[in-house]
Amino acid sequence: MKLLSSLFLLILVHFTAQGQQLISVDFSSYSDGNLAGQNGWQQYQTQTNAPITVTSGRVGWTGNGNTAANNQDVMLAFGSQVAQPTAGTTTLIWDTLLKVTSAGAAPSYFAALNTLTGTSTSGNFQNARLVAQSSGSGYVFGARVNGQGGYPFAYGTTVLNFNQDYLLRAEVNLLSGNANDTVNLYVGSNVSDLALYATASYSSGTVTDPLYGAVLLSQFASSTAYESGVSIASISITQVPEPSSSVLMALGVAGLIGIRAMRRKSS
Repeated sequence: MKLLSSLFLLILVHFTAQGQQLISVDFSSYSDGNLAGQNGWQQYQTQTNAPITVTSGRVGWTGNGNTAANNQDVMLAFGSQVAQPTAGTTTLIWDTLLKVTSAGAAPSYFAALNTLTGTSTSGNFQNARLVAQSSGSGYVFGARVNGQGGYPFAYGTTVLNFNQDYLLRAEVNLLSGNANDTVNLYVGSNVSDLALYATASYSSGTVTDPLYGAVLLSQFASSTAYESGVSIASISITQVPEPSSSVLMALGVAGLIGIRAMRRKSS
């Protein structure tokens, strides 16, 4: 089974590499200072407090815990909005190399895929969201499939270490039909050892499914929502071509190898 899982991941990585890249950001090429204004990044909404900054090739913020402060957010738009498919599945592979420096028991999201390609606040909050929640001496990542409608975050159970780099992959699956999208989280030290960590989905109800037009880095906090501290080295988002076919191919090859393995074992 381990061989089959590894093979499936390698095939998924191959198709990801062949996809349409929507965003590819390596902060080591950025200048120290405010992120907004560099390479297409824009300030989102009107908050200018505690600007998100680049320091020594990483972008980040310290987090301000449980306060009523709502600090600067920034966004980077896609070339065009990714719509829900009329049939089948559209998959976005969202990879972030980051470390978390602080997290709370009731976290606010630190990153999202926004609905629009612009900075308008109206109609932008049906979006996939990522969070870090404190757990024991460390934290766990979580995801939410839609920012509206009261759908809960789904969290992993493996506790991660503060101030350690992880590759966080969010596989955002847009499925034709209503209220059936999913977000699969994978975590590892690099792309070769990613393991499924958590899956977010709709619980019930009928809502407008998200469209995706930008990646958002968020410093929102309130008296009940904890703003995490985050440091990010790179971000990439890829739209996988014909994801259903890719998955079927991966399963077919893995199944063929499994059958051959069983035959060898029985012979």
